[in-house]
This record gives sequence, C-alpha cells and structure tokens, in this order.
Amino acid sequence: MPPEATRPCELHRLPEAPTLADLEVGFARRGAEIVACDAARRLAVETHQAEHALEAAARSRR
Repeated sequence: MPPEATRPCELHRLPEAPTLADLEVGFARRGAEIVACDAARRLAVETHQAEHALEAAARSRR
C-alpha cells in the first residue's frame, strides 16, 4: 500500500486559550485539511488497486 494511504493526517490544533477567531479559523482549516487528506488517501488506494488490476490482467494474458 502506498505510504500516502497509511500516513495519519496532520490536523490543525487550537492554541491553549483559543479566541473566537481561533475557533473559526481552526474549524475552516481543519475541514480543508480533512478533505485534502481524504482525497490523497483515496487517490493512493485507487492507484494501488489499478496497479494490481493491471498486473493481474498482464498475468492472465500470459
């Protein structure tokens, strides 16, 4: 499996005493990071599956 599919996501953390602005920015930033991480993982898994499908097809032709 590609490392992108198994690597944990890096997510924004709030400061010790967050202000309202910190919370608003934190929610937006964290949401964007989750979406980006999910897309990277999905792409890595789909690529991995496609590679194995191509390998299987090549083996079956032999």
